Amino acid sequence: MKSWGSFPEVEVLPNNHRTSVAGLQVGVNRIRWVHPASTPDHRHDDAEQVILMLSGRMEMTIDGEEYEMAEGDVAVIPKGVSHHGRTLGEDAVFYEVFAPLRVQNLVGFIGKVF
Repeated sequence: MKSWGSFPEVEVLPNNHRTSVAGLQVGVNRIRWVHPASTPDHRHDDAEQVILMLSGRMEMTIDGEEYEMAEGDVAVIPKGVSHHGRTLGEDAVFYEVFAPLRVQNLVGFIGKVF
């Protein structure tokens, strides 16, 4: 067992900070978006993604549908579905879970993340 604080936080896009942990088949990231923050439209052809909101508010567009997410909300994004997000006036913190594991999220990966 380890605490999130024992893993490095990496700024992967402007104002988008990721702390990652992984097992052999699943990866979990703690994401901290400092307002204003956003991600470009993208998709994951290799993994399903689950987002679990911890604090703040953000807008997620998943397969063309817009959703406002706040503390306690959960979204599941299937493999290959386009999505993007942005903060809504405040910082946002959430967990994202990928199954199977995406090695692109681990510290030391060299290559395209999005």
